[in-house]
Amino acid sequence: MKHTPQCRQAFDPLCGRLRQTTTILEGMFMKTDCRFTRAQQFAKPLLMTASLATGLSFAVATYAAEKGTPSSRAREIRLSGDQVTLPIVMVREFPFIEGSVSGVEGKFMLDTAAEDALSLNSHRIPIANLETVGTGVFGSGQSFTSKLAPVVKDIRIASLHYTAATRVTAQNAVQLEGITPDFLGWFGFHAWDGYTMKLDYRKLQAIFYRKTPAADYLAGERLIAELPFDVRRRPNIPVMPAKLGGVDITAAFDTGAYGYLYVGKETKEKLVALKILKQNDGEDDFAVTGLSLGGVPVPDIKSIRVATASFPASRPTGLPSENLLWIGHGFLREYKTVWDYQGKKIYLLDNR
Repeated sequence: MKHTPQCRQAFDPLCGRLRQTTTILEGMFMKTDCRFTRAQQFAKPLLMTASLATGLSFAVATYAAEKGTPSSRAREIRLSGDQVTLPIVMVREFPFIEGSVSGVEGKFMLDTAAEDALSLNSHRIPIANLETVGTGVFGSGQSFTSKLAPVVKDIRIASLHYTAATRVTAQNAVQLEGITPDFLGWFGFHAWDGYTMKLDYRKLQAIFYRKTPAADYLAGERLIAELPFDVRRRPNIPVMPAKLGGVDITAAFDTGAYGYLYVGKETKEKLVALKILKQNDGEDDFAVTGLSLGGVPVPDIKSIRVATASFPASRPTGLPSENLLWIGHGFLREYKTVWDYQGKKIYLLDNR
């Protein structure tokens, strides 16, 4: 579907607020047959303007086993060296890395919830010999098609250059062009598997440290909190128990989201009455106090969206449908964060 500037101008007043209160949860979530993609978040606002409570939609797709796993696709897209620094560009709440594919310039989303090392937007990038490998249905009822490119040439991600990558997933992600018109795709977990990531929103950089005894990602830093985590169905999504005003919840971390708290109506009312949730200017925008993560008290969250709805990706992620805190930019921007996947810890560092 193409939208003219006039169409978008007329539509923006209707969908602008919906987009602001939406969590984007893509992750190229795949375990055997399931896939959940960030591109689908904008399909629902374009097709269904209801459901301000959740603001996202999801899809399930099926794939033949021979099409591979996230770790086997785009195997050439891997970091090398003991330390790699990539500059990031912020567009709204999303970190991007500038680059190009086959001469087409644009931005890749640095997305910890994306499991494939690389996945491309076939709407922006002409890709030859795409093979249809899966079909699925959006929460809105619209179908989508996932494709696989046997080879993609000349990939540049900041200063990194890859001559070619094989078995690269792709899909028409025109919806993500609503965030940035030059959206190329996602740069995901398996590109830096085996590394620890330090993300600094103020210095606008992501530093990756190979797991060696000499790795010094905490040297000279002031530690705010050390948070142990585990994983469920996705090795790239840190998960930990949390407590909010006496309510047991589950917390998960994702750079490709603003941040959402999924609770029932009664729980939300209780937390508001206890002043654990304090409303900001937006109807669904709240500050959060009294939060502990992994048994560790953490500073207040200045802004997060609250939805009295079920988490739509509960089944493919193995996470609960409610009492779920999906932590994104609204929390992460206050710190430098270190994502130690091997040691299963997230470190919050002073970013001043």
